[in-house]
Amino acid sequence: NGATWDNRTSGTTRQLNEIAYGDSTFVAVGDRGTNIYSSDNGATWSSGTTTETSNYYGVANGDNAFAAVGNVNILKSTNSGSTWTTVTTANLRDVAFGNSTFVACGADGATYTSDNGSNWGSGTKVTSNLLNGIAFGNNIFVAVGASGTLIKSTNNGGSFSADMDSQVSTTLNSIAYGNSIFLAVGSNTVIASTDNTGSTF
Repeated sequence: NGATWDNRTSGTTRQLNEIAYGDSTFVAVGDRGTNIYSSDNGATWSSGTTTETSNYYGVANGDNAFAAVGNVNILKSTNSGSTWTTVTTANLRDVAFGNSTFVACGADGATYTSDNGSNWGSGTKVTSNLLNGIAFGNNIFVAVGASGTLIKSTNNGGSFSADMDSQVSTTLNSIAYGNSIFLAVGSNTVIASTDNTGSTF
């Protein structure tokens, strides 16, 4: 229930930026191509195999695959983070999974979608601001970023709208969905959607 925490040893001294769970495995990604995985609730960690040396900021699991995004490439693993394949080039910061679709966001307002983690397509930009985080809930993807940017998609990342007002101008770094609301955090900021549609905050 999150009341108590144990300090675990990751086996790396590099910064880890995000973690995801799926296929009975925790997978974390970080700087300089770092990726580690644990199948025993974080008690022990192993390093995944990849040729990448750039930073990775986001990871998500869906349909028996992990997708990881960073400032150079998108990676995919189909064996619980043990080995990774570089699938395409993109400068991204986060990725989420919902409705059988991976949706990623990143630099200059970029968004990418994939239904299998191998083939990715870029979407039409509705902002030029950096997008730092993305979440899925209530059949909606919502991404957040610099200068209080909020964008959302109701068609699995096929298109995004930027007509929401976050009520803040500071950078938003991450967003999550739960208990029928979206909640975003950033620079001295916490904002919440007024309902489960992500239309107003």
